[in-house]
Amino acid sequence: MLPYVRLGAISLVAFVPAAGLLVGLNSDARTAWVAVTISLLVLCFSVGWPALTNVPSPNTARAVLIFTGAVSISLAIYRPGGHANVLIAIGLGLPAVFVRELIRPAPREGLIPSVTATTSGVIAVAAFGLWVAAASLEHFLDLATIAGTGITAAGLALALSRFIPSQRWLSELSALACPILAFIAGTGMSFVVAIPWWAGAAVAAISAVAPAGIWLVSSGSGVFNARPHLADAALVTLPLAVAAVPVWAAALMR
Repeated sequence: MLPYVRLGAISLVAFVPAAGLLVGLNSDARTAWVAVTISLLVLCFSVGWPALTNVPSPNTARAVLIFTGAVSISLAIYRPGGHANVLIAIGLGLPAVFVRELIRPAPREGLIPSVTATTSGVIAVAAFGLWVAAASLEHFLDLATIAGTGITAAGLALALSRFIPSQRWLSELSALACPILAFIAGTGMSFVVAIPWWAGAAVAAISAVAPAGIWLVSSGSGVFNARPHLADAALVTLPLAVAAVPVWAAALMR
């Protein structure tokens, strides 16, 4: 039952950025509402990522991720510039990763996996700031809806594969079907919202990459830790971190 809960949560949370925008219909309040929504997602991701990747000393890892996310979101609000703000946040978060390792007591077991996992989390959590940066740009709501459509289509492809006996090749086929189905869904949705079909297809397909990757890596392996309550917080928010990149890029091109 748990896989269905995870997939359903991914589909629902995918529309959180758009929902946050709908609450703040006033253009002056839009960025603020999106910032509040993304801040909650950053908190969920930061709490869940160390549990998902099973890093040692998870509390200090959470502190590093929350710090990086706070910097990225704050810069997006007070210093327009989108991608530059993400680079600044990453630039401040990476030294914090190594400071965290230095304060860990010896013998610092699992040093390389710990650094790798925390660094990946820093990059992902910094990308959340792009949602806030894109909130003030044209067609943000349309693009957020398209991204949510892509993630939902990916979740549907993975959910359908659960009804077929589990095989490794099936997991790979399901992962491949995610961006394809998202591409089709994004193309269709682009005729509903006011963006070109190719932009909608691209945003949706790229947004579906993260759910497919999670499925492919975790299927039949022990890479991820089995602490579902905390780990699911990262599982359902990681696709949104990845989706922020195509949404920002498409909004910027408009």
